Amino acid sequence: MKLTYQKNTRRTLLACAVGLACANLAGPALADADVQGRITDNRSNLLSGAEVSIPELQLRRTTAADGRFYFAQLPAGTYTLLINYLGAMPETKVLVIGDAEQRLGDIKLLSASEAVEHIEVVGQSGAVSKALNRQRNAGGIITVASKDEMGQFPDSNVSEALQRLAGLSVERDQGEGRFVRVRGLAPDYNAVTYNGTQLAAPEAGRRAVALDVIPSDLLESVEVNKTLTPDMPAGSLGGTVEIKSLSAFDRSNDFYSFTAEAGYNELQSKTSPKVSGVFSKILDAGGETDSLGVAIAASYAGRKFGSENVETGGSWDFDNGLEEFELRDYSIERERIGLALNVDYRPGNNNEYYLRSLYSRFSDTETRQGLIVELADALFAGVNGEATLIRSLKQREETQSISALVVGTKQTAGNWEWLLEAGASQADENTPFNIAAADFEQELDEGVGFTGSSILRLTAPAEAILADGYELKEVEMGDTYAKETERNIKFDVSREIIQRHGSVLLKAGAKFSQREKRAEEDVWLFEDFADLGINALSLSDYAGGTVDYGLSNMGPAINSGSIYQLVASLNRDDFIDDVESQINDYQVDEDISAAYFMAQWERDNWQLITGVRYEHEKRQATGSRYDAIEEVFSANRVNSSEGYWLPAVVGRYNLSEQSIVRAAFSTGLVRPNFEQLSPAFILEEDDDELEAAFGNPQLKALTSDNFDLGIEHYADKLGVLSAMLFYKQIDNFIYEADLAGRGEYSSFAKAETFVNGGKADLYGLELNAIHKLSGHDSWLDNLLLSANLTLTDSAADIEWFDDGALLSREVALPSQSDKTANLSLGYETEVISLRLAANYKSKYLAEVGDVTEAAYDVYSDDHMQLDFTGKWTVRRGMQLYFNVINLNDEPYYAYTGRKPYNFQYEQYGRTFVLGVQITNW
Repeated sequence: MKLTYQKNTRRTLLACAVGLACANLAGPALADADVQGRITDNRSNLLSGAEVSIPELQLRRTTAADGRFYFAQLPAGTYTLLINYLGAMPETKVLVIGDAEQRLGDIKLLSASEAVEHIEVVGQSGAVSKALNRQRNAGGIITVASKDEMGQFPDSNVSEALQRLAGLSVERDQGEGRFVRVRGLAPDYNAVTYNGTQLAAPEAGRRAVALDVIPSDLLESVEVNKTLTPDMPAGSLGGTVEIKSLSAFDRSNDFYSFTAEAGYNELQSKTSPKVSGVFSKILDAGGETDSLGVAIAASYAGRKFGSENVETGGSWDFDNGLEEFELRDYSIERERIGLALNVDYRPGNNNEYYLRSLYSRFSDTETRQGLIVELADALFAGVNGEATLIRSLKQREETQSISALVVGTKQTAGNWEWLLEAGASQADENTPFNIAAADFEQELDEGVGFTGSSILRLTAPAEAILADGYELKEVEMGDTYAKETERNIKFDVSREIIQRHGSVLLKAGAKFSQREKRAEEDVWLFEDFADLGINALSLSDYAGGTVDYGLSNMGPAINSGSIYQLVASLNRDDFIDDVESQINDYQVDEDISAAYFMAQWERDNWQLITGVRYEHEKRQATGSRYDAIEEVFSANRVNSSEGYWLPAVVGRYNLSEQSIVRAAFSTGLVRPNFEQLSPAFILEEDDDELEAAFGNPQLKALTSDNFDLGIEHYADKLGVLSAMLFYKQIDNFIYEADLAGRGEYSSFAKAETFVNGGKADLYGLELNAIHKLSGHDSWLDNLLLSANLTLTDSAADIEWFDDGALLSREVALPSQSDKTANLSLGYETEVISLRLAANYKSKYLAEVGDVTEAAYDVYSDDHMQLDFTGKWTVRRGMQLYFNVINLNDEPYYAYTGRKPYNFQYEQYGRTFVLGVQITNW
């Protein structure tokens, strides 16, 4: 076993943590007196994130989603109970502690505004208040989106909801948010958990979880931890996205909500339905009153839309012009189904048993009509010449599913608390027998070219769009399946010690997890149809309708049913591609054992968390090697073992009741993608030169040292101003490289794989401002302003060999935008709620096109999208709403090297949504 120590200072941090704990083990004798209660608003809505403190004992609690607080075994005496919540007046109560438990019941808070008597956490202001209170009272640096806040924007999935938060942005697929980036780091560098269990990823080669699979209706909140503490599992460099499920105990009464809506997309002119419902109930069980909570949520959404695309794929010869481009028209149908069932059993005051479940299914049916233009000679815009034209069809139905199940118990005995929990998650992606490409070709001797730069438009003779000139050349069919499972069990134990120098919480735990990733692929190539006796080879024999393509004229559409019928008439086994069907099959198994110890110390205005986590991983990767020279397959199995120490120190200091300074040092860890770890190996010979392409199962994990420093100022009524500096030094940065001419590949002309590089640096500034206007005695008091800006920069070195010489160049980290920003303006009365939101991210490096030449790097251009939502309260508990998504019709654009050189342009149109929501507030 090889141990990786993240610097000698980290061992010192562990010693400090143990020393701090041991120094505080002795405390005064305590009476057996507990205090508990709940914090609510005027409508008995439970308030999470409220700070409940006893200044004399220097004890502080933050209410959870159920609004509860609990102090165990307080010493006898008279104390002050102080409650603080943004948007509410501070509340104080006198506590007289003897040896009997005190149940304070519900404590309702008064509003900090002179205009209303009580606080109510509904609408825009209430949603922001919930999120800010949890953020303010957290030990580390977190960002929160509550269910109520997610409902203030027209976001249909978790990914789109997160794009509104400071430091976060999304990567889109067909205009919909899919993957989340945290502080400029790519989605694969961030972890996603569901109630503490890491979610499995459905895609074959990735660890990143596609959050568009999960409807936002199923959740209570999403919390993004930007600092890592030892009790959190490793798996992120940028942050951990923690999805928290709803619970019946998160509300004081039985609850239900029903939503129905219809959407309309400009490009498809079709209606898309959506319905969702939530129901929760608290029951008597086991002789206990209100001890059993059941919460059920379900969601269905169907969306029909389209996009229009033109792309070059980077086929530029900068000296001579463009070599190839393609027109694409997409027709897409997506369906999301989500289910959640959560059960809580709370017999007595100190015992909890819970079950959390999630199932989400995402079906994506895509038909892509294409026209590929292969120019005989590279040409610039406005010049025409000879070309091969290919009418191409891709048609597939891809289904992704994610499920998770968590069962556990939390027990409290005096100042001791322990938790035992088991979790499992499964994800898969299934794309059954589908048309990967059905190609019809024709040759034109002259007159073919293009105009424009970012939007390329075809110029060609009339024959280019007539079906009769195209002849069927080949049909490629595919069938892919990927599955990932994750199982874990963990145990945590903690004890709180109260003494004159402040309270100390000692916490330790262990976790064991198993992860398995399996990928399978089959490929068939049907060609030489004339030799098979097939006479129907013209595109006119397979045409059906006309392609509705707004960027140009593509001509008749290829009918997918006719292609499937053609393939069905042939014997599949005669056309299977043996190499492609085996070389991409692999399995990776990971066993991870982890343990941690941490201490949390609080005194006066100080809070300090310190400790260390150790994780050990055993991995086995199984795949195939293929020698194309000898035409021989062989098994390839690689084992590895690695251990990591991950220390952390997180601190906060309250300058005042409104202002907080935060600082943190933490360590992060991200394991390589499964595509990078795949043991597939292909050896070929081209013109008597050896070439190889292979994965690298021996890759080391990426690790990072993370430094954070910032200040937050919270307004008395509602609002925040914050600035956070952060810096990350990343070791073992992974990139694709050519090892030809090096070591065992010294005689190779090409040896492409993935390698660990040296260091990469990421640093930035995160600014956030939220302000609820007040004191104007006019319509201005109904305004809520929200803005955030994240500035980042990064640098990493990539290397390659040229005639035996090692060369390198500096690149930015993939997916890192220099600027990410959100701006929203809200207006709300008791009847009307309006919100206009702008989301912006600057350009970023999408991929390294050619490791040796920066001119071929691919950049995604800056993107700003406007969204609008309006709500009308018809009566208490019933709202009508109207949303406009992509109000400014923002397209997606990527370019090769410089903006005039199109890599991909795609437009999506606007989407309009009309809906109704009924809730028993």
